[in-house]
Amino acid sequence: MTAEHFVGGMVWVQILVLLAAIVFAIFDGVFALAGQRRNFLTRRRLGITSIVALGLVPFALPWLLATSYATSINATEVLVSQYLKGNLSMSASEVTSILSLKTNWVDQITRLDGWAAQMIAAVFVSTFVARSAYLGLNILRIRRAISAGHILRQSRRVRIVVSPAVSVPFSTRGLWRYYVVLPTGFLGESDAMQMSIGHEMQHIRQGDVDAEVAVSLASPFLVLNPGYWFLTTRLRKLGELACDRAYLRRRQFDPHGYSMRLLAVARRSRTAHAQPAAFGVPLVGRALPFLGRRSMLKDRILEIAADQADPRGDTRLLALGLSALMVGAVLAAATAIAQPKDWSHDRIMLSTVANLERLNQLNTLAQRSW
Repeated sequence: MTAEHFVGGMVWVQILVLLAAIVFAIFDGVFALAGQRRNFLTRRRLGITSIVALGLVPFALPWLLATSYATSINATEVLVSQYLKGNLSMSASEVTSILSLKTNWVDQITRLDGWAAQMIAAVFVSTFVARSAYLGLNILRIRRAISAGHILRQSRRVRIVVSPAVSVPFSTRGLWRYYVVLPTGFLGESDAMQMSIGHEMQHIRQGDVDAEVAVSLASPFLVLNPGYWFLTTRLRKLGELACDRAYLRRRQFDPHGYSMRLLAVARRSRTAHAQPAAFGVPLVGRALPFLGRRSMLKDRILEIAADQADPRGDTRLLALGLSALMVGAVLAAATAIAQPKDWSHDRIMLSTVANLERLNQLNTLAQRSW
């Protein structure tokens, strides 16, 4: 793989993630406006589906570009077609320069041609290194928390560890098994122990831990992408809301006591040091950007109270239907921004017109020189 292929691939990935975030935001917004805002698990499944659809793009895109429908939605082909129909007041050379804009940017960044390209490369490399170091630090913190503790209970897939190295319960996973890590201070509090274990086990069942590990591993490459942060923030919040609802319904836990326990753990987290912040799901959730953890807890407690007054359920069939639509929307968006596989008749016509324009300019300049 050449440097140009790597840079081009990274640009392509950034655009795809941003498109997936936009598609999810549209679906989520329409779903909420339709009176389904509190269907948290369904909304979370939509977010997961948008990420899964990104993984399908490399396999489905070559087949999609070979179909006759690709030409009608591909942005390049649509732009060329509109120009040839006379709907754009631009010259052929200007249209060609727009079509080659991405290629020129990739070439400039690859060759570090100009201060802008050098700055973009420097920012990307520095954030990649900083984020990778941050993830490495969190791996060390998780390993230290597990190794410093003792196993309270274990099964084939899950180990419950009590550790003095943490003050907030969290769940994580290794290569082969999951871990629920609890502070040693919870040993004398049976209610806190029961709630923490049940809550984190629900996160494991929902797939929140697997999703957190996946987004953490991808973060060094996407740390500058606003679409990545939007998707991860929404998924974490929806995962917490869905987890609270599922756990309270399964265990018939007192909602008031559950909420007070969350607040008590959150107070402990304010003075927590060396607490892992990646590759795991903490009991009190993650802080929302620019709003802090207090806003997350406020939303969770309000939704717990609302569920007691008006219980809601998620419809699996509706989630499957919307997920299929979202996969189609993401793949269509990827097809729209992809480079066409072959030269179409319209693009050949555009290239011919652009060449004629250049010849005309050269002839004009030659006539003026005499």
